[in-house]
Amino acid sequence: MPRPNRSELTVLLAAGAKALDSPLSDFQINQFMTYLEDLKEWNRLINLTAIIADEEIVEKHFLDSLAGLKAIEKRPGQTLLDIGTGAGFPGVPLKIGFPALRLSLIESSQKKVAFLHHLKGKLKLSEVRILNQRIENLLNSGCHYDLIVTRAFAKIQIVLERALPLLTPEGKLILYQGRMQPQVPVHDMKGWEATVQYELPFSKIRRRLEIFRRAF
Repeated sequence: MPRPNRSELTVLLAAGAKALDSPLSDFQINQFMTYLEDLKEWNRLINLTAIIADEEIVEKHFLDSLAGLKAIEKRPGQTLLDIGTGAGFPGVPLKIGFPALRLSLIESSQKKVAFLHHLKGKLKLSEVRILNQRIENLLNSGCHYDLIVTRAFAKIQIVLERALPLLTPEGKLILYQGRMQPQVPVHDMKGWEATVQYELPFSKIRRRLEIFRRAF
């Protein structure tokens, strides 16, 4: 089966983003296409993603990340921390989809951090901080964030222990989750507020966002 060309991928991305109620401008679509090309190029040298098919990167990385906008109010100036961002997911797609976010990406791998710095410059992203450290180092930093997101960082209980103290008083923690349920029901966990269900537009894979607030 032939690989889709750039034009076909832009159509796929635009349709998928619209299906998720996050339509993209031509400029934003071009940013994503540059992201795709550079991700694949760097992935030949360092392990950034196991997903290598173009259409799967579009759906399972870009569109899945953009689904987080369903849980984010469109207010400018909000600070967002992406824990264990890896190759920038979901933080960079969220920043592309909603440029008014003030983004911090935390990643312990120096090689992945090098890619993130490259990507920040290539996509001309402003108000983006890249932190080459572990989440534990932030706990005594005095930093707090309006939004914290993570897709594949650790078990939910560990994420809650480390992320909730970093939220502002009205802040929100958004966890990207697949179909598998944790051993302890999410709605019984401290700080849980809501679940947002969604489907990836083309594969129809069911996903969800688990939303938590800081419990004082």
